[in-house]
Amino acid sequence: MAETTTTISRPAPFIESMGKTFGEGVMQLGAKPVPTTGFAPSVAGADPFTQAAQQAAVSQAGLGQLQFDASGAVSGIGAGQGIAGYQPYMDAATGYGTAAAPFGTAAGTQAAAAAGQVTPMTGYGTAAGALTGPMSTAQLAAYESPYTNQVIQSMRDQMADVKAQQDIGRNTQAVGAGAFGGARQGVAQSVADTEYNRMVGQMVAQQEQAGFGQAQQARQQDYMNQLGLGQYTQGIGQYQQGLGQQQLGLGQYQQGLGQYQQGMAQLQPQLAGQQIGQLGQFGQQGLGYRQAITDTAAQAAKEAAYEPYQRYGFMGEQLTGIMGGYPGGTRMQTAPSASPMQQMLGTGIMGGLGYAGMKTAGMF
Repeated sequence: MAETTTTISRPAPFIESMGKTFGEGVMQLGAKPVPTTGFAPSVAGADPFTQAAQQAAVSQAGLGQLQFDASGAVSGIGAGQGIAGYQPYMDAATGYGTAAAPFGTAAGTQAAAAAGQVTPMTGYGTAAGALTGPMSTAQLAAYESPYTNQVIQSMRDQMADVKAQQDIGRNTQAVGAGAFGGARQGVAQSVADTEYNRMVGQMVAQQEQAGFGQAQQARQQDYMNQLGLGQYTQGIGQYQQGLGQQQLGLGQYQQGLGQYQQGMAQLQPQLAGQQIGQLGQFGQQGLGYRQAITDTAAQAAKEAAYEPYQRYGFMGEQLTGIMGGYPGGTRMQTAPSASPMQQMLGTGIMGGLGYAGMKTAGMF
C-alpha cells in the first residue's frame, strides 16, 4: 500500500509567530469602528464682524435688532422704526425748505414796502423844488407873519398920537407968539408933516422888510424840511429794501442748509455701504482664519484616529520583506481628499488581502 507523504513547508517559527500576531492584530483593528466625530466636516461659526455687518445693513434699511442662533445664523429680525439711515437728513432738508418759504414772503413784503416809499419821497422832492427861486406873492403871504399888518397899524397909530401932541404944542407956541396962522407957523407944520410921513414910511418899510426876511427864513426852513422828509423817506425805503435783502439772504441760507442735508442724505448710504463692506471683509477674514483652525484640528484628529492603521501598514511591509516573496502589504496613507470611510475601507481590504496571503502560505 502506497504511503502518501504530505510535506508542509513552513517558515521559521519566529516568522510564523510574527505573522500570526500581525494577522490577529489586523483583524481586531479592522473590527474596531473608527470614531469620525472628531474629524467630521464642520463649518466655523459666524464671525462677529459678519454679524455686525448684517446688523448695520438691516439698520440702514430701517429694520430692528437681529437675533442669531447658536450657529451664528440669523434667526429673527426685531421690529424697527421703518426709517432708513438717510431719512433723517431728508426730513431735515424738507424742514429747512419749509422754513425758507416765510423768509421769501417777508422779503417780498419788504420790497413792496420799499417801493411804496418812492411816491411820498417824490412828493417831498417836488415840494422842495417849488420852494426854490424868487418868492412869489402867495408864498410871501403864506410864510409872512399874519400879525405884520397889525403891528404896522399899531405903530402908525402911536406915531400919529405923538404927532398930534407935537402939533398941539407947536400951535400953542404960535398962539403965544401971535404967529398962529402965519407963514412961519405954516412952514413949521409942513416940515413936521413931512418928517412924520418920512418916519411912517421908514417904519412900514422896516416892518415889511423884517416880515419878508422872516418869510424867507420860514420858506428856507420849509425847503430844508421837505428835503429832510424826502431823505428820511428814502432812508426808510432803503432800510426796508435792506430788510428784504436780509430776509432773502436768510431764506437762501435755509435753502443752503436744506441742500447740505440733501447732500448728507446722498452721502450717508455710500458711507454706510463702505462700512458694511469693511465689516463684511473683516468677517470673511475672521471666518477663513477660524475655519482653517477648525480644519487643522479635524485633520489632527483624523491623523490620530488613523495612526494604528498606518502603523500596521508599516509592520506589514516589514513582515513581507522578511518573509521574502510573500505578497506585499499596503501601508495606510491618509490624504485630505479621501473621506474617513474610504480610508477605513481601504485599510480593511488590504488587511484582508494580507491575511489571506499569509494563510495561503501556511502561516495560520
